[in-house]
Parts: sequence; structure tokens; C-alpha cells
Amino acid sequence: MSEVKSNGLSVSFRVDSGYLDHNNRVITAHNVDVSRTADNITYTKIDLRDFYQQVFGEAIMEYNLKQGRPDREIHDYYEQVKKSKKVKLFYEVVVQFGDLHDCGLDTQNWETAKAMLDEYMREFERKNPNLKVFNAVMHLDESTPHLHIDFVPVAHKGQRGMSLKNSMSGALREQGFSSSNKMQNEWTAWSESERSVMEQILLKHGLRREDKNVHRQHLPVEEYKRAAQEAESIRKINAHINELKKKPAEELTLEEAALINNQNDVMREKVTELRQQFEDMSKKAGADFVPVNIYSPDKLQYIADGLARAKIPCVAESNTLYVPDYALGTAKAIASHYKPDEKAPTIREQIKLDIDRLVYRTETLDDLLYRLQERGYEVKEGKYISVKHPSAERFIRLKTLGDEYLPKNLEQRIAEKDMFTDRVRYEVQNANPIEKRFHITVLNVANAVKQFRLDPKKTDKRRYYFFQNDARINYLSEQLVAIAEFGLTSRDSIYAKAQELQWTIHKMRSEGDNPEEQENALKRINTLIKAYEEIVEGNYIDNLIKAQQEEKQAAQQNANAHKDTTKKAQKR
Repeated sequence: MSEVKSNGLSVSFRVDSGYLDHNNRVITAHNVDVSRTADNITYTKIDLRDFYQQVFGEAIMEYNLKQGRPDREIHDYYEQVKKSKKVKLFYEVVVQFGDLHDCGLDTQNWETAKAMLDEYMREFERKNPNLKVFNAVMHLDESTPHLHIDFVPVAHKGQRGMSLKNSMSGALREQGFSSSNKMQNEWTAWSESERSVMEQILLKHGLRREDKNVHRQHLPVEEYKRAAQEAESIRKINAHINELKKKPAEELTLEEAALINNQNDVMREKVTELRQQFEDMSKKAGADFVPVNIYSPDKLQYIADGLARAKIPCVAESNTLYVPDYALGTAKAIASHYKPDEKAPTIREQIKLDIDRLVYRTETLDDLLYRLQERGYEVKEGKYISVKHPSAERFIRLKTLGDEYLPKNLEQRIAEKDMFTDRVRYEVQNANPIEKRFHITVLNVANAVKQFRLDPKKTDKRRYYFFQNDARINYLSEQLVAIAEFGLTSRDSIYAKAQELQWTIHKMRSEGDNPEEQENALKRINTLIKAYEEIVEGNYIDNLIKAQQEEKQAAQQNANAHKDTTKKAQKR
């Protein structure tokens, strides 16, 4: 078995012609090892005509019922699409990790490639609900494991015709991908998103994405325009001086005479400046963008912001920053000054938390982006949606924040935003007086977070913020569990339970028994009493906000003290 020299693999996601007989091995190509064909994995295999009836049958029936004339009815949607010159019956993508050299049959990565492809395939339809898969197979009888995924794109809510129809652009638009210009359409945006999904799978397996092609960024047209304008200015100055030479000497002003006398020096200086400008632009325009791996998102952001301040272009992708080869030294110098603050939230974390909160206040993705702008963000919509935090130097693509921040997933989160609070309101209807106080407090905490009065406090910091992942809400939920478990219905019953447990613990200790279970129960009851008393005082939310402000003030004072100490040390 050959060794793998690096932990980087390329990702391949490409469109194919969709030859089903080849995919299903009805026809065997010369590059297929038939002795291994039995190893192939078939995920789904449905006759395409039957699949069309299964997917579109009901929509066709509804459409035909609305038609007043028989000639307008659709009798065979499969045949209609098949004859169309604008729509394809189905689409196919071929997905592969690595190549023959690093994921071939005799390499260590063969089994890993299989596992990663299997993971990708099992998530494909969940992540792409508008792409209905009718045929999918993993080929293991060729040189490298790869997937053939065949699907029919389905779009809803068409302005005309059927309520459900075959439309690739429509399907992808419903999944959150847009077309911003002729060089970029929904397909290219979606393809890049799928490559990002593949990259995340690589990372889970301890691998990184390795692109075969070097990134190259075009120099902005504005720089060329400025240089051209400068050259035109020099030409005009020179032409002006040459015209002055034609005038009689006695008619020249002192300034004009000085221009003529210093023409060579003036032109030499201007031309030298212009030549330097063109050399700099040539250097930038021809620069190769080389990858720099940075596994801390905050450090990556720090370096990217520093490069932006230095007006050096860069491209950020997950754990990699692509930097012009001439600026590698600058990037390393900026990186050397990075010092992580483990307590302070990173720019990326701040963006994620702001989006997480706004999800609960918006009705659409456009509304969410508008509300971000209201909070001082800059937003760019194109192939990818990018946002710039008010205190940041550069834009960050939403897709780099994690799967939960992809447009289609944000839209899903927005659609489900009221599920938690609706459930709490429903439970209030059948709750006893003690439970009602806690349920209402849960709703008040949720509202304070939505209104940006109370900062989110995650229970699981590795996950994105949502109400079920809020430490304060979970704390209140734990009290509700205790109330139900101990059958408590009033304040008196809570205190009575505490006294009962105290007496039981005292008795068990005197008899030499271990009261550990009762002690744990008493701790829970004491916590419940503390929470209940804080709530009935009526200032629960205000006290949380006050504690939050005091915590921030203390952190700021510590930061200022640290800066003063550093300055004094530098002076010494």
C-alpha cells in the first residue's frame, strides 16, 4: 500500500452527461474492473418515467382540473420535458475526493474516500430538498472511488403553469442561490457551496482541501484608470510646455519661463513616478495567490484585516488565506503581532451571534440582511452573501461561518423561529401557578435576547445560538423539570419539600446510611428556591442585564489596566 505524502486532498464536483446505463453497469466501459463491480454501492435506482409520475403526478392533476380546454392539459410531463430544448429531463453530478495518486485502490486513503463519499451522499437530499434523486451509485470498480448522483430539480410556486415543475434555476433559487451577473449563475453558486460541504467533510476526517489550481485575483480596473489618467496628465504638461516655447521670450511670465527651463527635470520626475506605478501594478496583476493555512478563525480575520488596511488583496476560505506571493512577508509580520483574547468574542463570533438573534426577529432572508444594515453592518450580495461587522476591516462570507449560515439554512431557521416560544405558550395553558411563573420568565429571557437587551449565553459553545442552547433558559428549564419531578404546585410545597429532605438526611446520617441521593435532591430544591425568589421579586430580567453590564465594565477595567502595565514596561 503506497504512502500518502500530505494530509491534503482535492475535491471534484462536476456536471456530467448522465449516462444511466454506464452508472448502473448495464454497459461496462474498458476502464471498469468487473471483478470489483459487486463492491459498488447503489443508494437509489428508480425508473425515470415512474419517478416523474411520483414527483409531478399530483401537480399535473391539479393543473389539468383548472384548464377549460382539453388541448391545454398536460398528459405526459415526462415526454413534454424530454422534447423541450430548454429543460433537461435530469441532471447529474460526479463527486470525488482526491485522485488516482492519493485515493487510488492501493493508497491509504481509499477507505477514507469511500467513507467521505458515503457521508456526502447520505446528506445530499437533506441539504438539497429541491433536487430529487432517482439514481445514485458509488463506483468502486474504477481507479478512484466516486459518486454519480442523478436528480430532477423541482421548483414550486411558479407564476404560470403547474405548481410544481422541472427547473434547475428555480430549484436552486428556492434553496438560496442567486444569479448576480452573466459570469455567475445559480449553478456556479451552488457548486461552490457543495465544494464547501466536501471541505467540511475533509476536516472531519483530519484532512484539508488542496486545490490543484493556484488562485489569481485581477487588479481592480480603477488602478489602471488612475495610472492612465496620470499618463495623460504628463502628456498634457509636456504639450503645454512645447506650446510655450513658441511664444516670444518677452511674452513669457516668470512661471512659464521656469517651466521651459526645467522641462527635462519635470518630465523625468513625472515619468519616473509613472513608471514605478506601472511596475507596481504589473507586479500585482501577475501575482500568484498562494495558500496560507490558518486554523484559528480569529487569527485569520486579524491577518485579513491587516492586509486590508495595507490595501493588499486576499481571499479567505475556511482555514486558508490566499495571499499574493509578494505579500507573504507582510502577512507573516501581521501574524506575529496576533495575540488571542480567549475571553473576548471574535469578530466572527459576534457576527454569528447577531445573525442568530436577528433570525428570531425576521420574516425573510432579505429582512435579516436589512436588519444587519440597521445595526451598522455592510452587506454585499452576489455569488456569495458577505457582511462586514461595524468594527471590522473586511467582508466575511456567510458560508465561511458554518452550514447554519448558508442562505438556505438561514431561511429554514427563520421559518421555524417561533416553534420554541409557541410551545412554551402552549405549556403555560395547562401549567400550575409555580410553573407559569417560570414559563413566562423563559419567554421574557427570549424576548430580551431578541431585543438585544441581553447577550446570548450558550450552553454548548461549539454550536450556534438558539433558544434551546441558551444557558439561562436551560437553567429555568431545569427548575421546571424539578417542579414536575417533585410534584410541586405552590411556594409552600417547595419549602415543605426542602424541610422534608433535610429531616430525611439528618435521620439517615444518624442511622449510618448514605443520604447522597437525598442531598442531591436538596441541592436541586435549594436552587429552585433561589430561582423562584429571584423571579417573584419582579426584577429577574433587569438583574440579569445589570450583572451583564457589571461584567463588561470589569472586563474593560482589566483590559485598560493590562494596557497601562504594558506601556510602563515598554518605557522601561
